[in-house]
Amino acid sequence: MRHHLTITAGILWPLLAAGGLCGATRYAPASPADKAGATTRRVDPPPVAEAVKVYARGEYAKAAKMLEPAYRAGKAGIQDRLILARAYLHLGRDRDALAVLKSVLKTDPENPEANGLTGRLVLKAGKPKEALEYLAHAYRLKPEAETAGALGRCHCELGHIAKAKTHLTAALAQDVRDPSHSFLLGRIHLQRGSGALAEKYLLTAQEAGLDSIELHRLLGRAYLLQHKVLGPVRAARLADGPKTGDVVDGLVVLGPAPDLAGRYLVATRFCALHEGLWLLRHDAADAEGLYMTAAGWFAAGDCDRAAKHLRTLMSRKKPKPPRCAWDLQARLLTATKEFGALQKLLADGKKAGAFDSRAVAGHLCRAAGVLRSQGQRDQAVAMLRKAEAEQPTAESVLRPLAALHEATGDHKAAASYYARLVELYPDAEDIDELSNTLKVLRERKGVRK
Repeated sequence: MRHHLTITAGILWPLLAAGGLCGATRYAPASPADKAGATTRRVDPPPVAEAVKVYARGEYAKAAKMLEPAYRAGKAGIQDRLILARAYLHLGRDRDALAVLKSVLKTDPENPEANGLTGRLVLKAGKPKEALEYLAHAYRLKPEAETAGALGRCHCELGHIAKAKTHLTAALAQDVRDPSHSFLLGRIHLQRGSGALAEKYLLTAQEAGLDSIELHRLLGRAYLLQHKVLGPVRAARLADGPKTGDVVDGLVVLGPAPDLAGRYLVATRFCALHEGLWLLRHDAADAEGLYMTAAGWFAAGDCDRAAKHLRTLMSRKKPKPPRCAWDLQARLLTATKEFGALQKLLADGKKAGAFDSRAVAGHLCRAAGVLRSQGQRDQAVAMLRKAEAEQPTAESVLRPLAALHEATGDHKAAASYYARLVELYPDAEDIDELSNTLKVLRERKGVRK
């Protein structure tokens, strides 16, 4: 035991003297008498060196207790105080850590670690403008990834988005392992409508180990922004007979593949449907999860599952269903040919502020298109007349009305709509064709100018 301690001290001593082991306080070299007695008496390691080893083992409370006496006595060196400050940070004692760091800065204002840690603590306390000074100075002294990331967060809170992106990108270039940098970049790009870049950085954060509700929520929004509601669909062999809606090895099971025994239609995880299902597994009433899932099933052609999730979402009072949910419900009713329910929904949605006149007319025109494809021309005309009441000059309303009246033999009404098109849209690409059609209709029996 005696020899073991002597050897350990012999290893630690030169490291401490040279500033090693986190640069602990330096000690005077041993005198000849000390060296002579080293073989006859026990050599205890210095308290600071022992505290460094304790800190390295993750015993932060013990390390802080060992370093506090020297700090209170004003005898702790710079590196010793930095270790104490970091121990306090691990223990959640931010105020004590900040006091220690301020004492370091009084001794050495150019210390990059003290400036960086102080800046992060001040930023955490909700003072980004004050934190910016410490962080910018720390980054000038030592451009490290951690400081660059903190600078990016600071600029983001101050509204300096271009600078925030610059520093966060620099942090990622140095170290991709910290997911907070890529997550914040993804959020910034999403807020500015860049769905593809948002997806890129959010997936980077996920690969770095981040797996939170907020991450999946933002990923789902990024996919919706890019219209990646469902993603590529393919047939795959899956064991154990999974159910529709299961996620197997990152694949969303859409159901058995028709005419392919033992195979299932699947979509990759890179779509809003996957993120919606993930959110609903953690909270079955999550509003965004319900919408993403409904939109995904609607895109997959599974109207029953889409309707089920939409009914749950539309029945919520708090928070109220978003505008996109009303829109999806209208498209679903059109797809299922529930035209009476559609018109009621549009009326209710307009009163609730979910639809404006343009949106109402658009949904009515789509419904008219479905009716026309089924040969129900009169019903289609009636639907378009309601759309005309909402948008009397919209080309998307006037063109199908003109064509339908012409097809049903009502040449007088058709000529009236073609005349309005020619007058309202003189720069239309097919203006000559419209004019010629109008001329022919006017020349027919019973139609006058």
